[in-house]
Amino acid sequence: MGPKRLRKKQQEEAYKVNRKSPYPPKKRKRRSSEKKNQIQSSKKQKIKKTMGKNKRAKRSNYLETLVFLIFAISCINFLLNYRAHFVDGHSMDPTFQNGDRLLVHKSKKFERYDIVTFEPKDELGESYVKRVIGLPGDRIFVKNDQLYLVEHLDNDVDLSQWIDAGVLPDSTVVVRIAQEPTLNLLRNVEEIPKDHYFVLGDNRSNSKDSRSIGFVSSDQIEGVVNFRFYPFNRFGFVH
Repeated sequence: MGPKRLRKKQQEEAYKVNRKSPYPPKKRKRRSSEKKNQIQSSKKQKIKKTMGKNKRAKRSNYLETLVFLIFAISCINFLLNYRAHFVDGHSMDPTFQNGDRLLVHKSKKFERYDIVTFEPKDELGESYVKRVIGLPGDRIFVKNDQLYLVEHLDNDVDLSQWIDAGVLPDSTVVVRIAQEPTLNLLRNVEEIPKDHYFVLGDNRSNSKDSRSIGFVSSDQIEGVVNFRFYPFNRFGFVH
């Protein structure tokens, strides 16, 4: 082969090499797969962020719903089990004063010395607040204008002899009753009847209570006073 032909062949080969892509196919494939991986990774991160936001939003919604339900149940429970009472008068001085606002728990379980509110039979629509002194089954005895109330005393004990002798249990309550109709009624009663209570105002000299209106039945009692919410300087539980 002559020199001219050799040069021509070399030029043709060089031209073919120059026409080839400078990037080998393998390299192009690698870069393409890397870009795909980056895109997929970016998409996954976006999906994770979106899912995380959705989860947090759901938790927030659940928490708000739970708080609302607790609040609603508490309000319903309060309305069903409590009522307000306005103190009108001075029959419970010094425990309560005129104008005090009280919370009454609508309970039918009463203990001695509980403060209760009740509706008097002769004054429908009114509500009195008094303290429970006598419970069902307590022994009572009337002598002159005095009522003797004794708790947990057997029926075979002659209470009149104890009174005459001046020997009375420490739990005895002696109450002066001025109203003759009430005295006549109580003289024929040996003990407080079932589901009835003897109530008194803490201010004995200025109170309309069982000394004048007689026993109070459990059906008349509205509930037990356990909280004063006004005035604010005497805010708190009461007993």
